[in-house]
Amino acid sequence: MLPDKRRKRIAKMVNNSDRVTVEELTEEFGVSGATIRRDLASLAEDGLIERFHGGALPASNGSTGRTQAQETVTNPSGKRAIAERAVGELSDGDAVFFDTGPTTMEVAKVLPESLTLLVATNSPENAFELRETCGDVKVVGDSLRRTSDALVGPSAESYLRKTNFDVVFLETDAIQSDGGLSVSNEDEARIKSLLCDGGRLVILVADGSKVERQSFREFASVEDVDIFVTDAPLSEEMRAVFDRANVQVLDVLNANGTQRSTDSR
Repeated sequence: MLPDKRRKRIAKMVNNSDRVTVEELTEEFGVSGATIRRDLASLAEDGLIERFHGGALPASNGSTGRTQAQETVTNPSGKRAIAERAVGELSDGDAVFFDTGPTTMEVAKVLPESLTLLVATNSPENAFELRETCGDVKVVGDSLRRTSDALVGPSAESYLRKTNFDVVFLETDAIQSDGGLSVSNEDEARIKSLLCDGGRLVILVADGSKVERQSFREFASVEDVDIFVTDAPLSEEMRAVFDRANVQVLDVLNANGTQRSTDSR
């Protein structure tokens, strides 16, 4: 079987299952474990699956190779509630970076017109949205990733190393049970790591589907975040992880869907 055909079948097999191990895949396709691990690394790089030690999980957004613009946004009400709470941390005159993702897109949509902001992003979609409210937008990045519509590359990394932001709105594919933050792509991981370094106030915006998950490449930990805005209560174990990191946790929705805020500090 040709490698491309095998990888397509592996991606379909993984995304139709809860999890698949390297051993199961070697038996299914009759190739070595090293070959399967290379296949999984390639698929994870494209955002088609998520890796864990010894196997693979379905992609966190259920992606089958479609771009962010083509994906149906999941949990729109939760993301909108997160966004409406997150913008409350902004002040007039702030320099703000918007990471790529559907939740930061919601933040861009609900920006108050009364605020004057200096904004930058590595997402063309976010840039068009931000232009409506903020006017000029700094767009950074060399190449556009097919599966996430994120701009990545050396120029973006160089720019972020030399630039400080008052506020960074950060997304992640997964918040691990040990507090690690991870994504499926190494290029995006480098961008996100630099955003954590360059933000005076780093606000992680993520709905409950990202909690206690694991993706391919770890780029930071909750210790690198100042505020976590989410739409789902955390388990006692995860609450303890954020408490130990001294992160302010804002839960915007309770079980009945009404808005509330809780501060873990």
